[in-house]
Amino acid sequence: MNARRVAPDPQQDQAPGAAPAVPGAASAAPGRNRSRNALSRALARHQVTVFVLVTMAVSWVFIPVADGGLLPHGPMLAALLVLAGVSGRRGISGLWAQLSRWRVGCQWHLVAAGIFLVVHGAALAVSAAIGVGMADPGTVLSVGTLVGIWIPLVLLGGQWEEPGWLGYLLRRLRDRVVGPPLLVLLVAGLIRMVWHTPLVLLGTIPWYDYVFGVLALQVILSWLYDRTGGSVLVPMTCHLFANLSMASVLPLVDEPDRGLYWLVLVLVEVAVAGGLLLTTRGRTARRGPTTRAPGR
Repeated sequence: MNARRVAPDPQQDQAPGAAPAVPGAASAAPGRNRSRNALSRALARHQVTVFVLVTMAVSWVFIPVADGGLLPHGPMLAALLVLAGVSGRRGISGLWAQLSRWRVGCQWHLVAAGIFLVVHGAALAVSAAIGVGMADPGTVLSVGTLVGIWIPLVLLGGQWEEPGWLGYLLRRLRDRVVGPPLLVLLVAGLIRMVWHTPLVLLGTIPWYDYVFGVLALQVILSWLYDRTGGSVLVPMTCHLFANLSMASVLPLVDEPDRGLYWLVLVLVEVAVAGGLLLTTRGRTARRGPTTRAPGR
């Protein structure tokens, strides 16, 4: 005798309290999953390009309200967005691990804080020798003035760029750019330079700082990043002190001579970066990266 076929119960094998199955939902879910997976794969393949575009958009959109300045948090925010889309919590945790890596030896924190103090000291000495006019610090700067300069730089200074430029971009360029390590530094420096384009167009920084100063900064900060085993915090400290020292010293220079002092400063900075490249033979890292960044 033939058994009567029973139509399957749409609620059979569901967890208690689950909603009734909707006809066609099972076939629709794989389609959505395939689309989502395809989007994730495309983002992973082109993540560096997406990072650069998002960085420019997020940073430059604030120019009208920032009095011609850029949002320094733009590269970091772009990195977080891309990492969230590519590798989720694991990628963001990897960036945070670099940002919070502070046990690298006291000497590196001192080096990071002192590099640009030495650079400005040398630039001041050269400037005095060639006749650049200087004001008496006591007549120009006070404690209140310095606090008013330093607090905004701590909150909105260029150091907040580094989680994006170093913690995200530099690591991934090293996996993608075929060529010597110096080429990777050049590509990373050029992207950083393009990001600063509005500043040179608006006259905030001179062209020689835009071209040579930014590239020299990339070399110095990359050297610190590599020598501390991938600590983003140490280069951030260096970038902060670069901004603090510049904001504190430039007002001491007679206004007609500030362009000349800035040029001398950039030349000293380039000399320091060149010295680092010579001593490391173009390899700022002692050895290649030991771990792959999440979200490759």
